[in-house]
Order: sequence, then structure tokens, then C-alpha cells
Amino acid sequence: MSTPVDFPICLRLEGRRVLLVGAGTIAEERSRQLVEAGARLRVVAPVVSSGIRQLADAGRLELLERAWRSGDTRGQELVFVATDDSRVSEAVAAEARASGVWLNTADVPELCDFTLPSVGRRGPIVVAVSTSGQAPALARLLRQQFLEQVLPGHVRLARLMGWLRRRLPQGPARMRLLKELVEGEAGKLLLRGQRRDALARVRAAIEALGEKK
Repeated sequence: MSTPVDFPICLRLEGRRVLLVGAGTIAEERSRQLVEAGARLRVVAPVVSSGIRQLADAGRLELLERAWRSGDTRGQELVFVATDDSRVSEAVAAEARASGVWLNTADVPELCDFTLPSVGRRGPIVVAVSTSGQAPALARLLRQQFLEQVLPGHVRLARLMGWLRRRLPQGPARMRLLKELVEGEAGKLLLRGQRRDALARVRAAIEALGEKK
């Protein structure tokens, strides 16, 4: 059987309704990631971990302490399943797919509409490694190695570029300036921690941009 070709995207789940069925170790990790992303998370499980209960007590997710029921996927925009009960996993998958709701089932690739990469964050920079669900342990190892290459200067550079994007008008001139910032001397100065010199070059570039209008 050939390996599916995944299409990587980064979802924005702020305010989105997400259902998670299960409340063990994997479900707890999923819960923290989804809450961090701002999802309106509902967890359904008859037995829950202490971590999920803490999130519920803090008002960061809705917890229904009972077994999954038919109809639970109604109104949800995304569904995650993390339970050892294959009958529950299959039932949730069938209902979600019948409703056109995408789902991920932990450790059951054939019941997944999407897979989850191994993710690490440094400020606005996200490092995600996927093996298309084939080798999660390898994905974690590579993610850690790649994440170690993201330095504080990269984070400062990413934040500065975001700030410039919000303030400068769109167009080829802005694209050129941002490209020069990454590849040019200002970016190198930021990576070396020479913020004052870097910002001086950015200010000069912005002034030059205004003169070219």
C-alpha cells in the first residue's frame, strides 16, 4: 500500500468548536495544544486524567464525564479521538465523516482525515515535522533537532518582520525590504544580538522605502 501524501497547513482554531473523545495521556496532550490554540474545546470521556480536570476546573474546556453518544459530533468543526476502545473510535469516525467533519484518531491512520506533526514553538516560530503518520518517534527526534537551531535572534527577527508587515503598505517594495531584512546585514546583526545596529539599518531601509514612493 502506498503512503498517502499529506498536505501541511496551520489551522487557526481561535473560537472554533472542537470535540475530543477520550481523556487519557494522549488526550491530555491534545487538550493542552488545542486550548493553547484558543479552540472552544469539549472533552467527552467517562474517566479523565488529572490534567484535563485541571483545565476544566480552570474553565479552559468543557468536560462531559460520560461515554460518547451518537450525536456528539453535531455542531463541531473538528474532531479528535484518543481512546483505546476501537468500537468507539469507529463509531465516532463514521458519524463525523457522515457529517463532513474532519477527524483525527490517535494511532489509527485509517480513521484519520488528517495527521498531526510533531510540533515545537519558539515565540511565533513553529517547527512541525510530519512522517505522514508512519514514524511519530522519528518526527519527535527531528523536531527537537530542528528546534535547537532556532535561536533568540530568529524569534526577534520574526517579531520585527510581523511588526513591519502590519505597518508598511503592501506591495513589491515591502516584499523587497522584508527579503533584504532576512538575507541582508540587518538580519545577521539581529542574530548576533546587535539589536541597536540592526534597528538602525531597518530605519534606514524604511526611510529609503518612503523616498522611492
